[in-house]
Amino acid sequence: MTDERERGTGRQMAESQLVVPQNARVLLEEARGLSRNLAYHRRARLEARIGEASDEVDRQIQEPRADRG
Repeated sequence: MTDERERGTGRQMAESQLVVPQNARVLLEEARGLSRNLAYHRRARLEARIGEASDEVDRQIQEPRADRG
């Protein structure tokens, strides 16, 4: 019973660790949409940074999943 409970707790912790990066991903997508109203040169710089941040968030989301697998 203890092993089963520990696995459940571990699964909940792993899922809760994904919440922050997933929320960050949603905010980055919103920022990408809002950036379309900026002047071209500003938009290009901002979209590059958003892309970098999005890649990092994706990496953070995949890491716990790989650890579980």
